[in-house]
Amino acid sequence: MFRFVTATAMALSLAASASAQVVVKGSDTYKVAFENDFVRIERAHYPAGAKVESHAHPPSNTVYVYLNDSEGIIFRHTSGSSHTVTRQPVKTGALRISGGGNEHHSVENTSAAASDFLRVILKTQATGRGGGRMAATDMTYANSQIKITRLRVAPHQSATISGDLPSVLIDVPSGNERWVDGGGSHKVDNHDAREQMLVRIEFLTKPR
Repeated sequence: MFRFVTATAMALSLAASASAQVVVKGSDTYKVAFENDFVRIERAHYPAGAKVESHAHPPSNTVYVYLNDSEGIIFRHTSGSSHTVTRQPVKTGALRISGGGNEHHSVENTSAAASDFLRVILKTQATGRGGGRMAATDMTYANSQIKITRLRVAPHQSATISGDLPSVLIDVPSGNERWVDGGGSHKVDNHDAREQMLVRIEFLTKPR
């Protein structure tokens, strides 16, 4: 009986290990959530323990909006000089602004938790490849191409968000987005007992 139980446990352990190393196609990892002349927003999902096959991204400046706490993401780049980068742990609501460049890499999520984020690909004119980061507590960021503002709506309250520039509003952590034309407005109703956090990305330049 002991040997039977031990063999069964080992089989289950091997099955769990195999499922944790599931290989995911790059095309299955990124889903287009919104696109117009200014921006393309892709929702990314790396399952816990998954390996994503090698794939490429366009060389555009990109804003990454992290929708959950995650860590242990390894990127193995194969374009140009091959190199490996391990993403530092990220917090819900944190942002990274990337200067673009040709990206061709595979991905491995070594964490026990999934990683969910948005790739906000900028399609507007840029005078440089400026990059930066916003911690979950930082309120503003700006470069020559975009201005990012973190907005908060109190529990059971409403807010009308308007501005002269075209912008996209992103709810965190749901990742739901809303486009607002320049000079337009959008009313946000927070029916939750918790504060609602929004990220507004305003476009300072025209589409390419």
